[in-house]
Amino acid sequence: RGETRERGDGTERTRSCCLENLTRARALRLRDSRHTSTHTRTQAKDASTMAGENGASVTNGAGEKTCTGMKVSKEVEELLLWENPVKTGGIFGGATVAYVLFHCSGYSATYIVCNMLLVGVVGTFVWSIIAQLLGKPEFPLPEPKPEAIDEAFACISEHGKTYTNKAIGVFYRIAKGHEPALSIKAGFALYIMAKISAMFALSTLAYIAVCGAFGGPKVYVMYKEDIDMYVNIAKVKVDEVVGQAKEFVNDKVLAKLKPPAKKTE
Repeated sequence: RGETRERGDGTERTRSCCLENLTRARALRLRDSRHTSTHTRTQAKDASTMAGENGASVTNGAGEKTCTGMKVSKEVEELLLWENPVKTGGIFGGATVAYVLFHCSGYSATYIVCNMLLVGVVGTFVWSIIAQLLGKPEFPLPEPKPEAIDEAFACISEHGKTYTNKAIGVFYRIAKGHEPALSIKAGFALYIMAKISAMFALSTLAYIAVCGAFGGPKVYVMYKEDIDMYVNIAKVKVDEVVGQAKEFVNDKVLAKLKPPAKKTE
């Protein structure tokens, strides 16, 4: 009987030890799972924070997009789409008045600009004096933002460097004269530009560009489906004509031209 009791006590101790070990294992697993879930949540929070920072780098507080995608700001988009007709009409009317002054007044651009700046300087000075005497607020002017200016110049510098390198590379290829097709394209483009510049003055071309900027986006939004349909039809026709022209030039012109051989050292 004593041996049986000892064996029973040993069995109970073994069972209790096994239960303790199982409880510890479960506790460790639960702690590890909690730690893993906490770590996963932390990583997700960090990822969302980084995404938010990247989104903030793409769009600033005013909804302005950086130059990475070369997209205009929200304010410019609203301006060109005539969402505020009074503001857009005022700017477009000012551009029209400026064009009429430049084109019909007979004065030079420098003369008109200097006189307009003179009127602005005198007007703000008089406004400031009257506001101080009458206790009125000063002329409303937005405060300069050096950070925005730095970002704009950095953007312009980066893209300017890229396009300048491309332009220099194309000019070098044209100047070497080893590519007849490129030389013909450049000559044709310069001929068209010369004809257009002979028909219109520089101020007229600038005003046409302004009219296109203020009218083109709005017209496209209003008649998008019809414009896309006709553009696709025109694109197909242009591709056919360009293909035929390329075949003619390659067979009749480029085949008879032999560019100078490149020197080998």
